[in-house]
Amino acid sequence: QLLVAAGLGVAAAAVCTALAPWLGVWQALPVTLAFLATGGLAAAAWRRKQPAFLEIGSDFLAAWSCDGACLAAGRLAGASQWGAWLLALVVEQGARRTTILVAADAVPAETFRTLAVRARSAAGR
Repeated sequence: QLLVAAGLGVAAAAVCTALAPWLGVWQALPVTLAFLATGGLAAAAWRRKQPAFLEIGSDFLAAWSCDGACLAAGRLAGASQWGAWLLALVVEQGARRTTILVAADAVPAETFRTLAVRARSAAGR
């Protein structure tokens, strides 16, 4: 989240730097602040939609947000990708597919290994 905030700050500085020669610093400031506010609201909305709880079954994966809303529930699709530090799990819910990103340091090591094995076995289907 710190990296998202830092990236947003760098992007806002780039907007201000790009607009200042044409508009002047004081006239570029409201546009820059509007950009910063919009980016901050988008980052907050993105953060609320991140999974906080995972349920792993034999052929089932469910993810819930902090407020208890079900973000995804279904079986892992063959389009899942895995790596040493990040898993991109594609959950099929009928015709709908939802991608869940799981960082290695976001869950216990055993859970990460279990999810990686499930993603590999889903890719083999």
